[in-house]
Amino acid sequence: MDSQQLGWGLVGPGRIAAAQIAPAIAAAPDSTLISVVSRDLGRATEFAKAHGAAQALDSYPAMLADPAVQAVYIATPNALHAGQVIAAAEAGKHVLCDKPLAVTVPDARRCVAECRAAGVRLGVTFQTRRHDGLAEAASLVRSGAIGQVVVAEVQMSAGRNLPGGWRTDPALAGLGTINNIGVHAFDVLRYLLGAEVTEVAALVDAEPGFQVDTTALVLLRFSNGTLAYVNANQSVPNARDDIVLYGTTGRVLGRNLSRPGRDGTLSIITADGTRELAASTRDAYRDTVAAFTAAVLAGRDPSPSGEDGLRSVELTAAIAQAIEQRRVVPAGG
Repeated sequence: MDSQQLGWGLVGPGRIAAAQIAPAIAAAPDSTLISVVSRDLGRATEFAKAHGAAQALDSYPAMLADPAVQAVYIATPNALHAGQVIAAAEAGKHVLCDKPLAVTVPDARRCVAECRAAGVRLGVTFQTRRHDGLAEAASLVRSGAIGQVVVAEVQMSAGRNLPGGWRTDPALAGLGTINNIGVHAFDVLRYLLGAEVTEVAALVDAEPGFQVDTTALVLLRFSNGTLAYVNANQSVPNARDDIVLYGTTGRVLGRNLSRPGRDGTLSIITADGTRELAASTRDAYRDTVAAFTAAVLAGRDPSPSGEDGLRSVELTAAIAQAIEQRRVVPAGG
């Protein structure tokens, strides 16, 4: 591999791939989009032309056989992720996979194991970690600047933007809004708190005619004692997209900072006083791709990692069990 350049292949040229991932690859001086794969060759050709890829294919194995492709971005329906991650690992390709890593825990574990065995890096697109100010918030928690975090809240909504296409099919999507946007809330809480979830409870609802959840309210207990609440929904038109950490000696409030493409503020209360700064979530995908590329070229694991993806799938499996059994369920794999 050229130590200064990473050649990318992309499978699944959908909306996020077009709006965020391909532009992020193009913006990075150490990344090049080599190949695009779709079952529809015409769609792949159109995408490749729009984003400067060298070739368009309708065969994923053909892309994996290309030595110029050193890393793969997977943006296909959820149920396809695990098989495509494992195939990439077997071909010696690094992988950045859209969330969730898989729709079952055994498949997620196999993804991590196969990438480790092949010596390739595995990352998952939890871009919320790279929203402005959240790295500082995580540092404040770790330093004890706001004391022990007693309660955390994440309000996360796509507006009234109901799941469509394959995301309405449980066989392809697994869960609905929980897998669409809720997993970002769970991951960013793990990141901010530096702790794992030990138990969960949840209530969900679905719009008429939907087989997947469109609104989810989830309660989580973390290993450090924090209790957290997540409101993830695609049903309400005028939602808040806030993150709040309530500590024993301070507070962090991120207004309009839980979803991508937003402008918001970060308000911090500590013993030293109160301060507020402007913050944005507009560059999160770009920064996630850049960080993954940098990790691969440096020979280290990315953040978020495949292990983070596995923890997420284990947690959503526990949430699904809590929903089905209408009880509090232990979490933690």
